[in-house]
Amino acid sequence: MFGISGTEGDELGAKDELKAKLEKLSQEILIIYRGQVGPQEISAAIHEMEPILPELSRFISSSADLLLPSDVEVDLRSKRLGLSGRLDRLVAGSIPSIIRMGTAPENGAWKADRLRLAGYAIILEEMLDKRIEYGLAEYPRSGVIRKVPIHSIDKSRVLRARDSILKIKEGWLPDRPGQVDCQRCPALERCESKCSLMSKLF
Repeated sequence: MFGISGTEGDELGAKDELKAKLEKLSQEILIIYRGQVGPQEISAAIHEMEPILPELSRFISSSADLLLPSDVEVDLRSKRLGLSGRLDRLVAGSIPSIIRMGTAPENGAWKADRLRLAGYAIILEEMLDKRIEYGLAEYPRSGVIRKVPIHSIDKSRVLRARDSILKIKEGWLPDRPGQVDCQRCPALERCESKCSLMSKLF
């Protein structure tokens, strides 16, 4: 994703910087995805982005103070917790920030974004040995950055999802959700999933 220089401070400078980065990115994509993406596809994608450049420019110029200093595309990993991921932006060394290209909700952040931030917070808390109070959800298309509190319930959901993934990797099938059409499921013959009281409660 685009970095933020923080030196221009005006929308025109941010727009020029965005155009320059788009041009550089279009050349790099041809190298990275050789044979998979052609110049015409890249040109069409850039053409599609041009109408939103002014909004992105306003977003960048108005958000520099909140997002600086930051590192981008930070790999986070915890072998002990069995969690890993690539964080879009790490602000001031300890604040996780994710960049979402969809529109922002009316208030706060989408549930999936809250959970993603909670997952990153869990890893950062172990790495830094400190509590992470909040993260940031960046919605450039909507021109907003939302401060998202890290709630214990979201951390709990992340760890439960991790446990379910580990069980699936070991060959366990999760409980069937209600109102599911099992007859069309390709795993029907080997599915022995049984709903238990414990799995409903925990």
